[in-house]
Amino acid sequence: MPSVSIILPVYNVAPYLGTCLDSLKNQTFQDFEVIAVNDGSSDGSLAILEVYQRKFPNLRIISQTNQGLSAARNTGLEQVTGKYLYFLDSDDYLQHDMLERCFTLAEQEALDVVKFDAIGFTEQGITRTNPYDSSFVLQENKRYTQKEWLQVQRKHYNSPVWLYFVRTSLVLSQGLRFVDGILHEDEIFTPQLFTRANNFMYIAQPFFKRRYRAGSIMQSSIYQSQASYTSKHQVIQLLEEERVVAKTRAAKQFLRQRRNVLYIDSCHYAKELHQKITLPLGVKLYLDARAWLRKIRRKKGAQNE
Repeated sequence: MPSVSIILPVYNVAPYLGTCLDSLKNQTFQDFEVIAVNDGSSDGSLAILEVYQRKFPNLRIISQTNQGLSAARNTGLEQVTGKYLYFLDSDDYLQHDMLERCFTLAEQEALDVVKFDAIGFTEQGITRTNPYDSSFVLQENKRYTQKEWLQVQRKHYNSPVWLYFVRTSLVLSQGLRFVDGILHEDEIFTPQLFTRANNFMYIAQPFFKRRYRAGSIMQSSIYQSQASYTSKHQVIQLLEEERVVAKTRAAKQFLRQRRNVLYIDSCHYAKELHQKITLPLGVKLYLDARAWLRKIRRKKGAQNE
């Protein structure tokens, strides 16, 4: 049984897949399996996987009809055998020592979750403004309880699952799965993970290299997207459901904040996309007022530029 299972959804990423797989082949820690879920690719991605499989024995390929990112990740979850779990996007890549550093720390400290940073770049190689640096709020060499972790996350939060190295038994025992058929799936999966884990640590290294490419799911104009808006509202409802059943005050506060942040953000989508959402009336009125004030501030800021 490998120490780490890496779930790699693959869908029409032929120009980038080799770089991703090379970053795995070149890891300083090699006791891992890669579960590549070919999600109906039509651009030659499967052929690339098959070439790498011949020289990369710990690569497994599962092919399915195109069902989307959540379904591909869930398919991978059904196959994991490693003690730890990592979700990698196939158009991105990893620093060479990511697995070794995360595995060693998780083992030494008996951790549920290890977080690290990322850095983004464009296809032209230009580094973008980095929202994935947590070094100004998180401390290295500190073992966080759930309460401490959630308190810090209210100051600076990153939802992408590719920032987290996770104990497999936590995910499987809690029945955590990605919501099928939506965008922004990490916005509910990661809060569910955080409110079920008991201990966390942070490594202040940009192990994950995120590629910003034209046409990717999250690089399109989401504020004009009905699918994005509808997905965000579904996530808001799920966060509210999680908040209601959360067992600790810290978890309830964190989930409430995430719900509020996404609701206010949803108010900035194109008006024709707006739909009713079921929240307590007092909560909805409060959030609508906050969203309105934010719009006013934005207008004033634009006028002063």
